[in-house]
Amino acid sequence: MIAAAALLLADSRTPTGSYAHSGGLERAIAEGMAADRVPDFIYGRLQTVAFTEAALTAAAVNAGESRLAELDRECAARTPSPALRAAASALGRSILRTGAQLFPSARGLSRYRETSTTTPRPIALGVVGGAAGLDPQTAALVALHDDAAMVASAAVKLVAVDAGAAAAWVAALGAEMARLARLAADAPELPSVAAPLIELRSLAHAHDQRRLFAS
Repeated sequence: MIAAAALLLADSRTPTGSYAHSGGLERAIAEGMAADRVPDFIYGRLQTVAFTEAALTAAAVNAGESRLAELDRECAARTPSPALRAAASALGRSILRTGAQLFPSARGLSRYRETSTTTPRPIALGVVGGAAGLDPQTAALVALHDDAAMVASAAVKLVAVDAGAAAAWVAALGAEMARLARLAADAPELPSVAAPLIELRSLAHAHDQRRLFAS
């Protein structure tokens, strides 16, 4: 059952809203990043932003109401860009809406939807993961996979790359994602590994009228 829930949450066809986001890839390409650097971009996100968010997701899996409120604040503190905070909140609401349909009897999920004013994606994913019965490490792995798949999927629309090749980029990072998920779940303190250039680019991207993706 746990494996099935993890596959469901990691499936790009599950309506989590990530299809509308590129993880900063669109702006990076607009500013001149070569198409052949996309796999490096995905890897870089995994080591920084995605790892930090995966640790927040893992921490949220079994958290109570007061701890979730604290994690909301911790997530905001690690996301200085208002544009990225808004994107994370929109993704979180979408994840929670889908989670409420998948697991309607999960009281913790319903309560978090009612009480959180920010609903950041990492925390929302952890709450839904908890409702699905996932352990923290599995939830962290889902978060990492979702991040990599989001960027790879956006690349298909932004650069001349076959969808199969984009999927292969994600598959090649499987072992690394598993390693990072273990570290994220076992972290004695919440990490704060940042990618300042992604934050800076997001400010310009938010005002670009020619963009395809929200972030």
